[in-house]
Amino acid sequence: MYFKMIVPFLAVILAVASAGLTGAPVDADMNDKGVQNALQFAVNTFNRQSNDAFLRQVSEVIKVQKQVVSGLKYIFTVKMGRTSCRKGGVETLCAVHEDPSVAQVTQCKITVWSQPWKNFIKVLENTCLP
Repeated sequence: MYFKMIVPFLAVILAVASAGLTGAPVDADMNDKGVQNALQFAVNTFNRQSNDAFLRQVSEVIKVQKQVVSGLKYIFTVKMGRTSCRKGGVETLCAVHEDPSVAQVTQCKITVWSQPWKNFIKVLENTCLP
């Protein structure tokens, strides 16, 4: 009798454990449109809040995760560096400066929360904030 109850219970436990925790962050594809939009929003927000006269851009994406919450939470670990483009300039392509002392590359953790059906997006965490 107990055997009939325990076996299905253990099967469910093993299935959940092998699939990961529901709602836990999972690795995301950088080519995903939602991921790209969230990262671009985070960079634009950073540049608006920064007192630096020059724009910063992502020089390297180290890790990208997404998590299903009340919407989607995107968690980025990136390296950001200073470009030679001034804020408010007309340049469209702004690469990170080649001189490391000018680029001042820093590693950042950025978390973005998105609810696309509400047209809502917000940066929850940014360890690079000026």
